[in-house]
Amino acid sequence: MKPLIPTPRPLVPDIEIHAFYYPGTEQMAEWDQIAQTRPEIKPLLGWYDESDPEVVDWQIKWAVEHGISAFCVDWYWNRGDRRLEHWVGAFQRARHRRFLKWYVMYANHNQPGAIDEADLRRTAAYWIDNGFRTDEYYKIDGKPVVVFWSAVGLDDDVRRDAATRGEDLAPGEGARRAIAILDECAKAAGLPGVSVRAMWTDDASPAFARKAGFDALTLYNFDNRALRYAAPALDPRENPSAYSFETMCAGIREWWRRNCRGDDEVPVLPTIPTGWNDMPRSFDATRLVYGLTPEKFGALCRECRAFCEERGIRQIYLAPINEWQEGSYAEPNEEFGFALYDAVRDAFCRKPPEGWPPNLRPDDVGSGPYDYPPMPRLARTFWDFSDGTPQGWYRHPYGCAYVRVRDGALWFFRSWGADRAAIRTRIAPFDAASCPRFVLRMKVTPSKFAPTPTGSEQARLWWGTEESALIVSGEKRSVPGDVPILCVTKANTASTPVFPDGEWHDYEIDLSDHPHWKGAVNEIWFDPGECFNADVSIAHLGFSPKPSK
Repeated sequence: MKPLIPTPRPLVPDIEIHAFYYPGTEQMAEWDQIAQTRPEIKPLLGWYDESDPEVVDWQIKWAVEHGISAFCVDWYWNRGDRRLEHWVGAFQRARHRRFLKWYVMYANHNQPGAIDEADLRRTAAYWIDNGFRTDEYYKIDGKPVVVFWSAVGLDDDVRRDAATRGEDLAPGEGARRAIAILDECAKAAGLPGVSVRAMWTDDASPAFARKAGFDALTLYNFDNRALRYAAPALDPRENPSAYSFETMCAGIREWWRRNCRGDDEVPVLPTIPTGWNDMPRSFDATRLVYGLTPEKFGALCRECRAFCEERGIRQIYLAPINEWQEGSYAEPNEEFGFALYDAVRDAFCRKPPEGWPPNLRPDDVGSGPYDYPPMPRLARTFWDFSDGTPQGWYRHPYGCAYVRVRDGALWFFRSWGADRAAIRTRIAPFDAASCPRFVLRMKVTPSKFAPTPTGSEQARLWWGTEESALIVSGEKRSVPGDVPILCVTKANTASTPVFPDGEWHDYEIDLSDHPHWKGAVNEIWFDPGECFNADVSIAHLGFSPKPSK
């Protein structure tokens, strides 16, 4: 019989602490690039299976014992095609779920035009049936709270939908209509309505939020704004791709000062950033915030508390606690142990007379481990998806989403990520010389709302071998500590023109004369071309042992 995870001893701070939670590790393939690039940040739960309720029980225990009362959870929906729901499913089966609230952060960065009024009603029905009615769902005055990643994206989509019916909605009116639809659906289900928030972006300002009818704004992270807000105190050596945690702190303090007040009609809730280092996804294009320590993080937490008390602000966000792929995390890990969580607790909570709850680890009570099995290395050189599975292909987090098999073909949505692969696989090694050609049948359908294809798009193949790894030791940035940045080798790559016209085409890349097509190939990455917001279908792909006819 498994040992029970001890019952949490929640701490209740004077200022409510919520945390952004990214359920981005639904399989070992998602952890794999972190293990390859930043093994020192491995969570204390291991390379954990987020669909395991016992994992979630530990997350609940650790969160509430450090003053965190709710997780705002990234949620993905593209016209009914959902992904990364495994954590919510595990939460709903967790023994300790009553101690923690959760709510949806709709990551609506789908292709433009993906949301219309009918889809909003389907979305609302799904939320009502699978969350809103539960006791654990976070509500304000009985109203379930929902956060939209892109308020302007929501507004644009609903305005486009209205235009198909001859309506000309002004900016902000699309989002206002969307909120009204969600409110109507909630009331029809017996709830008092919804409370809808949005992320702060350059476009979604408080003025826009007021016009559109949002109840509050906040910020998911601060990596791309710190330099702008910290400019007066900026070290001249610093640049947008590598700067210090002190610079991030200077920027967030100024952002709080300019934007966060407790008495606004649409309050902007303060964010405490947890750093940034997206090397597991971006390699030589990494944006890096260096120099984070528990002491510096603790000082920022104390400053945030003082700022909130001065302004009468009663709620903040940790942003985020487990974006491991982007280097934004506070969950207990091998790098810092419990120190980042302890810093939050010490700044915002009052120490009980009996002392702080002990920071127990799974092995302290004989539970765990919770690691996924190692990423499989299938012995194959050709993939036809005839069994209805992706056959070992996985998405690159910055390159695509929604990897599925549809109508006998591998399908995915090609998102952003210039010069980045969309899909990847690890395989049992095979001799490159025995397979001199890469062949595939593919259809690329561009979004009608995306930039028109230029005609110069290239489908690109990358490979790693046992003799020449795909991810290699690279440059060292000119920052204190001489931080190393890993790179993707540019030598192991080949390409062919691609036609993003919504039609099926057969493609071939001749590798026979490529100077680096040699050795034992053990990893493959593929990019269908830089046609952003496109739908991609691949009927088959693989290596040919002889020239095609």
